[in-house]
Amino acid sequence: MKILIIGSTGTIGKSIYESLQEHHQVYGAHRNSPSYPIDITNQESIRQLFEKLPKLDAVINAAGTASWKSLYDLKEEDYYLGIKSKLMGQVNLVHIAKDYMNDHGSITLTTGILAEHYEPNAVALSLVNGAIHSFVNAASKELNRGIRLNTVAPGAISGDFPKDKKFAGYFPVEIEDVVKIYEYSLNTTNSGQILKIY
Repeated sequence: MKILIIGSTGTIGKSIYESLQEHHQVYGAHRNSPSYPIDITNQESIRQLFEKLPKLDAVINAAGTASWKSLYDLKEEDYYLGIKSKLMGQVNLVHIAKDYMNDHGSITLTTGILAEHYEPNAVALSLVNGAIHSFVNAASKELNRGIRLNTVAPGAISGDFPKDKKFAGYFPVEIEDVVKIYEYSLNTTNSGQILKIY
């Protein structure tokens, strides 16, 4: 398979990239890449990346950010950071990627535990994750040519977060187990799934 990993230098993206490149033709893209740069907040940047690549069988996004502040500290512009990046960045990615993919291709987005479990100072990220879940549920039903759309929703990653401390009410998960969920998303025939691991 020809697979694009966006956010290929981050904790999750790097591990997915390293795992999949053993058996697939994998392209790693990130903001500072000399070969495959991308800024998911910019539609033209997304489109330029796809123009460089062959038709793909799968796209995995592990990029996107949002503000970490308490409700009382959040201002409108703080919400827009996550809306522009993790929300609309991933929405625009789907809109553009679908035209550069082979039939029956797979698009996998990334959300997280905060879509439905509370953690202090994560209000803005919770809003974005929940919105992506709704988008995946609806948009997956309208994609044609058999293209599938799913999202992986992991908890905190062990190593980045203390193993013995709970995040949003759950202990962190091992990165190897998270990678397996992304691999499942590549190969499943199901679409519109929220693949939770926490």
